[in-house]
Amino acid sequence: MNFYRTPRNIQSIGMAVLTTAVIIFAGCASDLEKRFQAHIDYLASDELGGRGVGTEGIEKAAEYIAGYFQQLGVEPAGDNNTYFQTFPLTMKRTLTDECRLSFSDDPAVRLVERDFIPFQFSSNEKFSGPLAFCGYGIVAEDKGRDDFVHIDVEGKVAIMFRGEPPSWSGSDGFPSRFASFRNKIYNAKDRGAVAVLIVNQKLHDDESDELVKFQEKGAADYGIPAFQISRSMAEWALTRESDVTLDALQDRLDTGAYASKDWIKTSVEGFPGFKKVQEPTRNVVGIVRGRGPLANEVVAIGAHYDHLGLAVPMMRKFKNGKLIADSNVPEIHNGADDNASGIAGLLEIAAMFSQSDTRPQRSILFVAFSAEESGLLGSKYFVEQYSENIKNTVAMLNMDMIGRMGRWSHKLQIFGSDSGDTFPAILTSTARQAGLTLKSTSETGNRSDHASFVRKEVPSMHFYTGGHSDYHKPTDDAYKINAGGGAKVTTMVYHVAQRLANDPKKPIYQVAKHKKKDPSGDGNDLPTYRVVMGLAPGYGDDGKAGMAVDAVSPDGPAYVAGMKAGDRIIQIGEKSVANVYDYMAATRNNKAGDTVEVIVTRKDKQITLHVTLAPAR
Repeated sequence: MNFYRTPRNIQSIGMAVLTTAVIIFAGCASDLEKRFQAHIDYLASDELGGRGVGTEGIEKAAEYIAGYFQQLGVEPAGDNNTYFQTFPLTMKRTLTDECRLSFSDDPAVRLVERDFIPFQFSSNEKFSGPLAFCGYGIVAEDKGRDDFVHIDVEGKVAIMFRGEPPSWSGSDGFPSRFASFRNKIYNAKDRGAVAVLIVNQKLHDDESDELVKFQEKGAADYGIPAFQISRSMAEWALTRESDVTLDALQDRLDTGAYASKDWIKTSVEGFPGFKKVQEPTRNVVGIVRGRGPLANEVVAIGAHYDHLGLAVPMMRKFKNGKLIADSNVPEIHNGADDNASGIAGLLEIAAMFSQSDTRPQRSILFVAFSAEESGLLGSKYFVEQYSENIKNTVAMLNMDMIGRMGRWSHKLQIFGSDSGDTFPAILTSTARQAGLTLKSTSETGNRSDHASFVRKEVPSMHFYTGGHSDYHKPTDDAYKINAGGGAKVTTMVYHVAQRLANDPKKPIYQVAKHKKKDPSGDGNDLPTYRVVMGLAPGYGDDGKAGMAVDAVSPDGPAYVAGMKAGDRIIQIGEKSVANVYDYMAATRNNKAGDTVEVIVTRKDKQITLHVTLAPAR
């Protein structure tokens, strides 16, 4: 397929939908609502199959967006004077029979997925070398610890424990940044190791030595082979060196002592042996050029248009408060709110700017990103390719999930509301103008495409109407969209962009002040929590006590206990809850089947519920 082509005649690109969404630039709000809904009706239809990367459906969506830009008169701003910016995407990595890992003289038969497994962020080279134990693989100057100070890992295979000493976790119970896989891997890589092996810490009574599952999707590559191995495999190598057990070795490390040492009797040979499957995908880029001395500066407006495609549902299902077996039948995930809604807003803001009698002083760049669900890959590629011009980007406005505003609440959450010094004043006036109530937070969030711009220190905001029980489920369908609410958000973002485009003073980037560390770390560490309540937590700080419950999974533990969307959890057991991080930490020591007392507020009344926790997986 030739991706560097001008869009074909629009009649071949969902003309029926474009006709329904005929551009009406004057008139009542219902005109905007109809167009907003019409875009979603097409993009989230079964015809597009969930817009999974690498599928025919996402290509239809790309053509639809480009066709709409063309119809509006928005100039192409992609490759070779087209609307498309094409980049290669590793669709998946599949394990092959070549995957192997062996210790010298080991008499046992070691099997992939039972005794060893490559991580999804592993590179794919063959390696060999002597084994070197590196404690937790931590380098923490502020804590006076360097697990590599007494050992040279150059040319060796570094073996280390997962996580960190338990005393290192914060008051909220979450691991510090030193526990992340990324830090460990790069610590060893930077010191010349040829591969990294990671072993689970000591097990509790109800735990098994579970290896991570190999994730086929995702394209992370830390540039060094990296495996998780079983404790039995590591224990065998350790017993050749001394009488110390893995548990005893960990106990020594947890007291602050060092235990780094060459395990001289064992060498390692291995090969991750997975196969990469790559295909091209496309961002869709258009521009409305400004007029005047500021025209070389840009306000970027973005939204991602990819979703999960045809996939086995990932979300947990419950019956009578208990987790039931997941379906293994692939279903279309149409992604109406996530994120056909953001694209609908993007297209209509493009219409507002392109058809305005007065051009903005700064240029407005419109970007529909691909591969957001694969790890923000489209926006990451965009900012790298756009790096020479990024200094001229005064702000980025991202719309992701703006279609499920509460019917009566008119609430809009904005991440990064303080990332530009002029943002708060602009947001206050434009929200009032649009009739919206803001749930602003200085936290920028890292789960959508604005994060790629934040990393380049571009003042950036993410507009979001909140989580719901259909998130990443096949049930995120077009008929559930609140088009009126989406139209209000679209109008507000347009006015924010208009203000930013015409204000002689550009916003100054401000670093977000995080109250709590995000437990997701770098996005590649697997959760350590073993239980769930079956609810969608509210993110960010809206100034109210407790953590908002955005949605409750039908028949899940919280639902059975009587919890409702809109409740605010203020206490779990004896632990107070102020935000999502407190919520997750409150049950970190519980196991499935435990019943916890949960205090919520509902319409200014406190209600005590008893929730029987379900297993996380």
